[in-house]
Amino acid sequence: MSKVYQPLGDFLDDQTSDCIALSFDQIEQIIHRNLPQSAHTYDAWWSNSPVEGRHNEAWLKRGWATADLNRKARTVKFVRSTLPTTREKPLRAKAGRRVSADGERVTVLKAAPTAAAHDIALVFEWKMLGNVNLDANGSVVFPSVTGGAGLYRLRLDGVGRSQVYVGESVNLRRRFGNYRGPGPTQQTSLRINALLKEAIAAGAIIAVDIVTEGVKLTINGVQVSVDLTDKAMRRMIEHAAIVATGGTDIEIANR
Repeated sequence: MSKVYQPLGDFLDDQTSDCIALSFDQIEQIIHRNLPQSAHTYDAWWSNSPVEGRHNEAWLKRGWATADLNRKARTVKFVRSTLPTTREKPLRAKAGRRVSADGERVTVLKAAPTAAAHDIALVFEWKMLGNVNLDANGSVVFPSVTGGAGLYRLRLDGVGRSQVYVGESVNLRRRFGNYRGPGPTQQTSLRINALLKEAIAAGAIIAVDIVTEGVKLTINGVQVSVDLTDKAMRRMIEHAAIVATGGTDIEIANR
């Protein structure tokens, strides 16, 4: 196995939980270099097929396997494997410290005593609501929507490259009303209003998607009730949606 991925194996050795989700960026920080293009292009790069000398020995020989790969979101999960392993001897550590691959002495932190590990699975589906248009007076017109809580996504297609804006609100109808006629102090609504008008004037098609029901949340194997009137719950889904929507051909308008 190439020593390039040895730090990843060392990192997995230090984990106290049986599952950990990592972004590609986090993995690159762990191994101190960029992942190869094949890791971004092919699922096979992340496979658990044991072949002598392959990079995946970094996790397979430590007793781990990859799962839930999402190349678009640039995330992958590592879970402890039940397969027999040939575990490499970890680096010797003294007084809570060990030596990293680049020779630097680093502190090895212990897991927190309360709720140290979280295995979170979130499933939801966007439903198409309709398109945003301009009326005869040049004002923004949204499709009819519920006055209840939920998530919304604006997809702008046709302005050179796609743009996506993801948001949440306890009252979707009121939020769209703010975008249609923003007040002088509503900076975000003013920005979105201008963005939509400019995009439509340039010939873009703006589609609206929403999530108001059917969200499934599992934490540490236990299904949790989802209440979209809870702002913390909506914000969690909103940020997950922003990460999941990102990609090389999409510009996130939230930035």
